[in-house]
Amino acid sequence: MAIKLSQLTLSVVTALTAISGTQAVAESAYGAYGEETAYTLARDYAGRYTGSDMESAAADYMQERMTIAGSPNTVENRAFNFIAPRGIFKGEDMTSHNIVVTQKGTTDKTLYVGAHYDSAVAYQGYENLQALDDNASGSGVLAELTKNLSGIEVENNVEFVAFGAEEGGLNGSKAFVSNLTDAQKASALGMINLDSLITGDNMYANAGRNAYDADGNPVASNTSLRDNALRIAKELGINLQINPGITADGEPEPYRPEGVGCCSDQDSFDSVMQVAGFEATNWSLGPDFDGYVQTDNEEIEGGYTWHDPIKDSEEYLVAALGADRISQRMTNFSRIITRLIVEQSNADIIASNKSAINLQNTTASQLETSATSSHAAILQRANSVALNDASNEGFKAWFDASQTYADADVSDSSNTSQIGLFGEYTANPAWRMGLGLQAANQRNNGVENGVKKDRSYGVEAYSLLGNKNSSWWNTTSVNYAKHDLDTTRDVKLDTNDGLNIINNTHQASTDADVFGAYNELGYNFSVEEKVKHGAFLGLNYTDISIDGYTSGDTDSRTALAINDTDSDSFDAEVGYQVQYDFDFKGAPVKLQGKLAYVNVIEDGAIDSLTTTSLADGQLRTVKLGQTDNDENYGRFGLNLSSNVNSDVHVYLNGDTTFARDNQESAIQVGLQYQF
Repeated sequence: MAIKLSQLTLSVVTALTAISGTQAVAESAYGAYGEETAYTLARDYAGRYTGSDMESAAADYMQERMTIAGSPNTVENRAFNFIAPRGIFKGEDMTSHNIVVTQKGTTDKTLYVGAHYDSAVAYQGYENLQALDDNASGSGVLAELTKNLSGIEVENNVEFVAFGAEEGGLNGSKAFVSNLTDAQKASALGMINLDSLITGDNMYANAGRNAYDADGNPVASNTSLRDNALRIAKELGINLQINPGITADGEPEPYRPEGVGCCSDQDSFDSVMQVAGFEATNWSLGPDFDGYVQTDNEEIEGGYTWHDPIKDSEEYLVAALGADRISQRMTNFSRIITRLIVEQSNADIIASNKSAINLQNTTASQLETSATSSHAAILQRANSVALNDASNEGFKAWFDASQTYADADVSDSSNTSQIGLFGEYTANPAWRMGLGLQAANQRNNGVENGVKKDRSYGVEAYSLLGNKNSSWWNTTSVNYAKHDLDTTRDVKLDTNDGLNIINNTHQASTDADVFGAYNELGYNFSVEEKVKHGAFLGLNYTDISIDGYTSGDTDSRTALAINDTDSDSFDAEVGYQVQYDFDFKGAPVKLQGKLAYVNVIEDGAIDSLTTTSLADGQLRTVKLGQTDNDENYGRFGLNLSSNVNSDVHVYLNGDTTFARDNQESAIQVGLQYQF
């Protein structure tokens, strides 16, 4: 903290975060890295005042803590020179260091996040000043923020800066700002500063001097960082305050206007960009109401710990406030500011777009499975015909009803009810043609990114070649269906070590059109009258069009308007089937096993998706580098079916895939009635 008017004065930075609602995070994990950093700075780098060997060593330590293994971020130790403007070194040439970590995005916009790591030259014994509150606490949170955001894809750049030589004139931040180009200043999103996060009674987020125009009117573009922090705190159930702007007795106006802070590194920035200064103090305490009286805790003599080697120490603060206070502040600051940076960098919108393209691909996959399931009734009709001795030439009508229970990687379980009514014409004993109407209702359980409910209706045409005495057989069906879909989309964003930042779930409804075509050609070798076996070739094509829709409430930052998507899938399978025919209580029964190798020619996955973010109205296109995971896999099916009489056919199917990333297994029971 920079000295203001007297050696006692400094200003502070704070913002709390706890967890509630949909933003669930692990209570014990946040803050640990920052707390470890803060304690190490206090214990091992006491007396890190400007120009000292200890300050240089502390800079090296901050560089070490802000260099995250495996991170693509760039880390720089930038030395700078200045003439000390005041204090015992006034007029002397000094050298200090800023540690700068850059996390690159895809735009030229940049958010700056900073905290100073040096200690003050003030009271006697400054060579031993631990400066745990001012400002090992802010430096610790800064290091943790660097760690939390490392590896997360951002749209806007983020620069994390550990400032040297803040005490005695904000020298590190002034040197940093002086090196910014006009273009960098113009594209700056703002600056977040952390300073003195432990001692104060309350947590504050304050804007800079540019929060008001010359007429005293608020300037929204210069307060949005602060206001977003307050919104996030409210969502998380945190009591985050602003300077109430109390006017001291005998003064014409408050020390700083309402919602405005001061006297730390954010001051170097607020002439060129908006700022948000986080501090822990108590702006409601007099006599000056300037934030320099941090607490009314009777255990802290004078109500402050600034710059005092006795009071701003681990022993004193733990005795006065308790170790839990330090852990809580480090934890809560890390939470709220991690989330704030994620929003300012649009990392949450990027994560939302990725979840959207995954949702569209999962939805397309489920619609492909639905189209394939609609062909199952025709395959069972072929089994019924093969079990029937009668030719049944002429026109017939038949009805199908089935229930399917499935388990797949995209859901814990699903069940599908399907009915169909068909008209069929038998041209000769070996060739039948038909047309029918189908309807289905599917419910999926435990879905994260996919379809929860699918209600569909459509038409299906088919051709059956072959009968009980045929060696060659061919089953062809084509269908078209309209689908009414209820989707669920989970947007999750975690740090690289598993701390959750965003965990939102969005429900939505949309429609889809699905065209499917299936052909199965095979040849049977009759081993004996009851046993047949032979090879078969299957071709399966699906065309899927999903209508555009809005996913998420309009007040959510991860809500999206998703454009229409179209995809095609095509696979071929070659396999072998064995069937055994027998009678059970006078009814013909078929037991059939099929083993196939499936080659996915086109998997139907889209590799790019266009969305509009409801948060900022921007159109974005998200791309996936690789979407084809299952080019080849195996399928095994087992079928038991029987013609109970000449009009009733019952069946039981089991089917599973193997040697596949996206495993699918299903069992189906059904009945067909001819009339």
